Amino acid sequence: MLNKSKAIIKIGTRGSPLALWQASQVRAKLQEGEIIKINTTGDNIIDKPLSSVGGKGLFTKELDQELLNHNIDIAVHSLKDVPTIMSEEFNIAFILPRGAPEDVLISNTQAKNIISLPNNTILGTSSPRRYSQIKRIRPDISIVPLRGNVATRLDKVKNNKITATVLALAGITRLNINIDYSILNYNECMPAASQGIIGITYLKTNTKIEKQLNSYKNLITEYQALGERAVLKVINGDCDSAVGVTSYIKNQTITISAKVFSTNGREMIKASNSGPLKKSIDIGKSIGQIIIQKGGLKILKS
Repeated sequence: MLNKSKAIIKIGTRGSPLALWQASQVRAKLQEGEIIKINTTGDNIIDKPLSSVGGKGLFTKELDQELLNHNIDIAVHSLKDVPTIMSEEFNIAFILPRGAPEDVLISNTQAKNIISLPNNTILGTSSPRRYSQIKRIRPDISIVPLRGNVATRLDKVKNNKITATVLALAGITRLNINIDYSILNYNECMPAASQGIIGITYLKTNTKIEKQLNSYKNLITEYQALGERAVLKVINGDCDSAVGVTSYIKNQTITISAKVFSTNGREMIKASNSGPLKKSIDIGKSIGQIIIQKGGLKILKS
């Protein structure tokens, strides 16, 4: 029976195995909470690329509405699924360390990298970022749309419906999936901004939740998340954009790097900058401006 003297934090999440794992990690960190599964439009539409039906906001809008309706106190997300421009009614918090940011290649040929995939490879992905980078290396590869949770996508490879796919390493390790994979270096496939980061959204007016989350704040994750997302904000990047962004921290200095690609991968612009951790947002903005100055917006539209 619930203790009526203390309100339990209501934790909203999508219902996929990975989303539930992430919500459970947040609950463990907060040492309390009731996990509430919320069905999203993005989960219901699995036969079309997100970019063609409304973008990554399809994974968050129902959760946003539940926050606004006060049915949940916080919503847990894979941060890369959260639109770059958020509603002014929400704040975002980071209380967990970042997972592995890299992408991995999984194939039924045990290829170690994109270049070594065999001729006539059929690779499944619905990510414009991955599509462009794969085409840059191997324009001969046939790329087909692939949606669904991690297990669904892996089954397509296991059942030889496709030759290979590219997934986030964080999802594989968090679900403890036993499968052979090869980690792709950033020359082959730079990850999405904030890949591997779990973000928590909440209403700005909910000061009680804000205070509680702030007591568990993970500053390293926050600096990386906000710095990488700042690049996207400047160039107006979203799920339709072939953009890779990553960062690393050494001795209180953060280095952020970004690449933008044309759809076919033939054109690429890259930029990188370093500075104090506390200036991560400014560093991210500067990279976005450099990309614009180099003609990156034109490339993104091509």
